[in-house]
Amino acid sequence: MHVLVTGAGGFIGRSVVRKARSRGWLITGVARRQCNEANLIADLRYPIRDWEVPDAIIHLAGSYAGCGTQEFKNTDIPIARNLLEWGIKAGVRNWVFASAAEVYGDIEGEASESYPCRPVIPYGKSKLQIEEMFQTAGLPGLMICRIGEVYGSSGRILHELGGKLRSGFCPWPGNGNVKISFVHVEDAAEALVLACEQTKPGLNVYNVGDDEPAVWRQFLDEMAKLLTARSPYYLPIPVAYSYAACSSWIDRLLGKQADITPDVLRLLITPKTMSNEKLRKDLGFVPLFTNIHVGLKEALENSGLIV
Repeated sequence: MHVLVTGAGGFIGRSVVRKARSRGWLITGVARRQCNEANLIADLRYPIRDWEVPDAIIHLAGSYAGCGTQEFKNTDIPIARNLLEWGIKAGVRNWVFASAAEVYGDIEGEASESYPCRPVIPYGKSKLQIEEMFQTAGLPGLMICRIGEVYGSSGRILHELGGKLRSGFCPWPGNGNVKISFVHVEDAAEALVLACEQTKPGLNVYNVGDDEPAVWRQFLDEMAKLLTARSPYYLPIPVAYSYAACSSWIDRLLGKQADITPDVLRLLITPKTMSNEKLRKDLGFVPLFTNIHVGLKEALENSGLIV
């Protein structure tokens, strides 16, 4: 099988390419910059021409979850539009789109795939818009994977939080008791490869998370324990927003990209607990890392953060 993977140089994309190649598939990895996983360098914000036609596409390329509306409008939406335009003309039959739990918005209880989508941050709104673009395109087979909070040894979340925890000052909005469906990057990649391997006619939507949701406080305190670092400072939410505003102002003054923005804070205080039952039943998904306690230990041991 010949599969085209967009975002092949990204955090999840690298794992997807490795897993797909281990199955003996022919992979065209697409990235904006040169990397081991990409054999096609392209900026997907511009129209696609003269690519070899694959049997399937796994679409991952996109912006960081904490970006604002304009970034998604200028990047993610044109990428999806160009990919669809080219793929439909080329006759690609099987499509997998890596969406996100953020399309649901504030989840009360546990979301199944039929839970109403009411996104509250630009990332979730962009993902939902792209889902709708794919759904209305009349694709022969479309698998949408709504992925939870992804972590792993080379991920941004581990290295940014690890650095702050080790510094002794890691502020966090609220009390940390926001419940989340976490998923190790290897399991997220496995879910996408399974979806590609078993693409069904029409539209199919799957939640991707591990078996045991946890609250952010458990994740952060577990990290601190493994790093022998101090636990975060849990700030009242109004204080956290004031801190973010000051931090963003200083970053802009220094000519840096702001790490903490109101959209990032809203992302961190939005509950996203999902059931992976359908993914297990339909595609045979069994997470290698069933919870954060198993997954975090492995990820930190392989991250270089634990000396």
